[in-house]
Amino acid sequence: MTLVVDSLSVRRGGRVLFDAMTFDVGAGEVVGLVGPNGCGKSTLLQAVAGVLEPRAGHVMIDGASVWGGRDARKRARRQLGYVPEGADAPGFLTGGELWALCAATRGARPAVTPEVESALALDELAARTLDTMSLGQRRRACLGAALVGAPAVLVLDEPDNGLDVTRMTALVALLQAYAGAVLIASHDEIWLDRLSARRVRLQ
Repeated sequence: MTLVVDSLSVRRGGRVLFDAMTFDVGAGEVVGLVGPNGCGKSTLLQAVAGVLEPRAGHVMIDGASVWGGRDARKRARRQLGYVPEGADAPGFLTGGELWALCAATRGARPAVTPEVESALALDELAARTLDTMSLGQRRRACLGAALVGAPAVLVLDEPDNGLDVTRMTALVALLQAYAGAVLIASHDEIWLDRLSARRVRLQ
């Protein structure tokens, strides 16, 4: 399996959000995290993406641990593209600078492929700083960054938020054709159905 989440537990603010969470995502598969607001979907993605350290458990990407030793972490995180819920990224960066930074980290050339650039209309964002972009534009810029180098795993928190119908359709096509593992948190079951996503439900 490309992504393995094994017995993952996270506590936040003295509250256990989830305990012993276990699932996997294979190459070419889309898995959707679903559940009510406040159930921990974004927190779980943060733990998988190496942002929030779990209380217990493991996250493995192609056998390398996201929370392991230095070398393992480096191998795992180079193979991971992450879009957080708020599509947060340093606002002073232009879209082009963000993609170039990701490309340098992953050793990828070109930074953005023509297919991704066209699908997400990234050309119009390359010279703009992120703090001047709308939510949908920041989402597209961050999706472009996540896709740089076609990492083995994509971790996407509400990736359709702020996108118009045209870009949502284009994103569906990109993810349907994606060769890696895709883990998505979304409230939109219809959108997940379009991706033929297997569900992991949080309570």
